[in-house]
Order: sequence, then structure tokens, then C-alpha cells
Amino acid sequence: MTFILRVIVLALMGGLMTPALSAAEKIVPRAGFAIAPLPTDEAVQSGMAAIRSLVITNHSLVTHRRMPPDHAQRFAAQVKVEADKILAKTSLSGEALDKLKALLEEVVTGLGAVAKPTEQLSAMDGLQRADAALARYPQEFDDPTWKPLQAVE
Repeated sequence: MTFILRVIVLALMGGLMTPALSAAEKIVPRAGFAIAPLPTDEAVQSGMAAIRSLVITNHSLVTHRRMPPDHAQRFAAQVKVEADKILAKTSLSGEALDKLKALLEEVVTGLGAVAKPTEQLSAMDGLQRADAALARYPQEFDDPTWKPLQAVE
């Protein structure tokens, strides 16, 4: 009986000695433990909607190879402006900001290839790369305003 009490007391003490979680850790899991989409804010939501709109407007011009080079450069530049604006205005930090930066880099790099294709990345490959990043966005981030690129409007 005494042995059982000792085990119980030691187990309770062990539980009390574990570090307490901060308020932020209780709300947002630590890196590598995310079980839900990462948060967004108004800057991210409105900026991603602007990028989505630009991609939808120009998508068929790229896929049908009807986009003039100067238009392709303006398109890629405007997406870069929107991505930079998101990063300048967002209040995200930590893992959410890191993942957002990586996602935006994929979009900007992909659409940059639309404006200036290379041997490694054609305009179509770049568009597909941007499309894939935009498809990942609602899986990685909690944005209730997001509509998929293929959504019927």
C-alpha cells in the first residue's frame, strides 16, 4: 500500500514539474505540432484575395499563350507588389509568418517565370507552381474569405 502511495505521489510531482504552457502556446501549437490551419489577419486575407483576382484575370492569357511580354511583366510585378504589401502590413509572426513568406515566394517566383521564362522554368511551369501554392493556402491558413481559383463566382 505504501509503495502505491509513493508511486502516486511521484507521478503527481512529476506532472507538477513539467513547464507550464504560455497563453500563446495554449492557443497556437508550437512549430511541428500544428493541428489546425495557421491564423490570418485582414492584411493577409485582402492581399491574397487581390493576388487571386490577378491570377484569375490573367490565367487564360498564359495558358492560351496570348499574353504579350509587356503585359506579363506588369502582371508579375503587380503580384510582387501585393505580396510585399501583405508582408509589410501583416501582424503575423513566428511559424505563420514563415509559412506565409514561403508560400508568397512560390507564387511570386512562379509568376515571375510568366514574365521571364528560363530554361528551368517555363511560363506554364511557373503558372502551375503559383497555382499549386495558391491551392495550398487554404490548407495551411485559416482564411474564411478565401475562394479557390476554380470557384464558380
